Amino acid sequence: MPCPWYQGGVCTSPKLSKPSAAVVSKERCLGSEAEYKSCRFYVDPEASTRKSPLEQAMKPALEKQLRPYPAIHLLSSKPRSDCPFIKIYTYGGGYLAYCTVLNRLLTRSEVARCEKYWSTCPFYKLGLRSKTEQVA
Repeated sequence: MPCPWYQGGVCTSPKLSKPSAAVVSKERCLGSEAEYKSCRFYVDPEASTRKSPLEQAMKPALEKQLRPYPAIHLLSSKPRSDCPFIKIYTYGGGYLAYCTVLNRLLTRSEVARCEKYWSTCPFYKLGLRSKTEQVA
């Protein structure tokens, strides 16, 4: 069984400021439990964060529904956008940003633009238009 912090070819350990492929050793990450527990970035998932049963059940549901690829979707800090069409999820020691207009996760570069230019975003305008049409 692989290391629980190894996802999509990157390490998502909470000890890292953001997911990184630089610290990945496939032999260790995909090896035995004894091998990946010897890694300096390994943290026992149960001990690292005590979560409620609801929170524990949500991560697999988020993975299945949103299918995040940590290398491009996982954010180290919580996005600050005033856009009403962005949803922020806590995931794997970081955050995921979901656009309800596009119905998909935003990449890091898209989130950066959403934070700065959300009011001029064509998807924001499209979302407002569809919201207005639903009311009428």
